Amino acid sequence: MNRSEPREQRRRLLGAPLAALAGSLLLPARRAHAQQKATLLARVVTRVPAEPEDPAWQSADALDVPLSPQAVVKPRRYKASIAGVAVRALYDENRLALRLEWRDAASDAMKGGTSAFRDALALEFPSNPKTGIPFFGMGEPDRPVTIYQWKSDWQPAPNDDVDERYPNMTVDWYPFSGRGPGEIAEPSDYASKDGDKAFLTSWAAGNTLADPALQAQRSVEKLQARGFGSIAAAAPDRQDGEATAVWKDGAWMAVVSIPRAQEQFTFARGQTVPVAFAAWDGAQRERGAEKAISTWYFLSLEEPVGVVTYAAPLLAVAGVAAVELAGLRRLRARRGAQTGGA
Repeated sequence: MNRSEPREQRRRLLGAPLAALAGSLLLPARRAHAQQKATLLARVVTRVPAEPEDPAWQSADALDVPLSPQAVVKPRRYKASIAGVAVRALYDENRLALRLEWRDAASDAMKGGTSAFRDALALEFPSNPKTGIPFFGMGEPDRPVTIYQWKSDWQPAPNDDVDERYPNMTVDWYPFSGRGPGEIAEPSDYASKDGDKAFLTSWAAGNTLADPALQAQRSVEKLQARGFGSIAAAAPDRQDGEATAVWKDGAWMAVVSIPRAQEQFTFARGQTVPVAFAAWDGAQRERGAEKAISTWYFLSLEEPVGVVTYAAPLLAVAGVAAVELAGLRRLRARRGAQTGGA
């Protein structure tokens, strides 16, 4: 028998633990890479940026989410006008921000007239993740979803009304608006001291789509749904989303910022929450159920790690290597003793 064979066997045997440890250290990285197509990692920052072109977004994790036409309920779409959205995420102590970018050939807003429709984009997540993952299509009766919808026309709404679309229009009188004869009334006039909000009936009834004060403050609406046809807006005092958007070179870029503390749960560090997206193209007259949608993806809030976490794998490898070297030295010493005594 060749004396070198037992020596090689012993070396392979001693090297097996080191190889196994190295493989176990690489396995999480491989798994993370495999999950990258479905999971977005929100990294922690001192303060989330409000502008979509802020340099801080360049270091954020990115996820490309494909969109499909909504063809489950009427009115259906059989072709998605918006093929996908690129998403990045950052968070700070109080807020979670998502940067959304998607291709859209034109910037569309409801600039007066019954034939005008808006560009819009929404993000959705379970209202209470502890109850399980609901159906991504507007949730379920016992498992509702929370939706934040950015609307291209909300924040500029007071300065982009029907009289801006038709600058030569004339009027005789808007009663109960506080405006005199011949003056064009804006929706906000009905809440003035000389106006009467009751005559802007949808606003008086609490419809956020007719609330000029809310629309002047923010361009994102918070809603909740418990299935198809059940969507309802949160009360004005619970509207807590913020957004800033820019359209440039055939693409929208929007930052939607929401509180980490929601009504029934908090986006906690280390937690993973399902998220879904939807988009509307105003140029294609899309509204309501006529939209492009995604299924569930996943958003994880990065848990900051200390020096010990980074050093532990290196210390473990160094420890195993030291044990291996000590074992090899003992084998050589024993082999030398056997050879010398032969």
